[in-house]
Amino acid sequence: MKRSVLLVGVLVVAVAFTVLARIQPHTGPNAAAGTLGRAAPAAPSPPPPTPTVSTAPPVDPDSFFTPTRLAPGQRPPQFIVVSFDGAGSHQKWDYWRRVAERSHMRFTGFLSGIYLVGSEHRTAYRGPGHSPGRASIGFPATADVPALISDLNEAWRRGYEIGTHYNGHFCSGAGYSGGQWTTADWSSELNQFFGFYRSYRQINQDPTMPTLEVPASSIKGGRTPCLEDRPDQLMPALRKYALSYDSSGIQDGLAWPKRNGYRIWEFPMAYVPMPGRPNGVVSMDYNFWVKQTGSPPRAGNSVADSQQVIATYRRMYEAAYQGNRAPLILGNHFNSWNNNAYTAALTSFVQDYCGRPDTYCVPYRDVIRWMETQDPTVLTRLQNLPAVDTV
Repeated sequence: MKRSVLLVGVLVVAVAFTVLARIQPHTGPNAAAGTLGRAAPAAPSPPPPTPTVSTAPPVDPDSFFTPTRLAPGQRPPQFIVVSFDGAGSHQKWDYWRRVAERSHMRFTGFLSGIYLVGSEHRTAYRGPGHSPGRASIGFPATADVPALISDLNEAWRRGYEIGTHYNGHFCSGAGYSGGQWTTADWSSELNQFFGFYRSYRQINQDPTMPTLEVPASSIKGGRTPCLEDRPDQLMPALRKYALSYDSSGIQDGLAWPKRNGYRIWEFPMAYVPMPGRPNGVVSMDYNFWVKQTGSPPRAGNSVADSQQVIATYRRMYEAAYQGNRAPLILGNHFNSWNNNAYTAALTSFVQDYCGRPDTYCVPYRDVIRWMETQDPTVLTRLQNLPAVDTV
């Protein structure tokens, strides 16, 4: 399993998330970058196309996708797993739910816990090795917290998954950061995350805030900021807080997820070829942006860049669908980077592919349920298949 530190070489280093800490942070969760807390390009960002809203009734969280055991000789379904780090923007929640309803898709929102803490009460958070109230992303206004709670509730009612993106988003260059943290530090982050989740009314000193209906016990996985961590330090903390999966790793190509020695399912993002570009790219929007425009990233040829990302997604899908059927793990943010190039690319891809035969666009939760439904021998055989679409 590789982590971001393995992306070496002149071009590949530009892809690594360690550059994130050198870019100016946003002022809050409704800023374009969402979770990464990085400045959007200076060029104006026109709104993405408005998708048609489905009139389908709400979906029970446990019934959007029903896993079944494979029959002898039957091929596995092709899963596409879309996730968004930070998940704090009301406008982006609204947009992506509309896309999902139209596309028969559900996704995972990895919530940054401090988005439940109003800026007036920011000292309730103390990141490991940092002073109270400090973070690399912005705190929202207290008045904006109820809208986020409503977004999370609506998403949960309709079958989306909520996970954790931890809290302060401390990456390399921001002092004591995730790549240096110990198990005790990650435990502190998770303890505070769940504390904000359960006690947001008390923290914000507002007993009239709406009820957060999404059970804390339903949060089963996450992604570390900038993909920075030491697995031997992170995994024990995940076990302590009853989390069952992590999506912070990077692997060459597309392969089936496996449980590690801590009994945590690992869903690494893929390092794959990008048509028209040398070397490879991690299957995440920010990495596409750096690959296409340099480090620090900037506004580029957004139409051509968007088409290149769509071509990358299509290549990934065809390689997996015709090959080992490994899930596509597509990491994203609530952003408008590069004049919405990556929003447009992902929108086009999921609307085109999520309804295809044997193809299911589901949260991590549902892929885990499917894998745990299978005969262990069958699942092991899938996990032992060679990776496809490798660099």
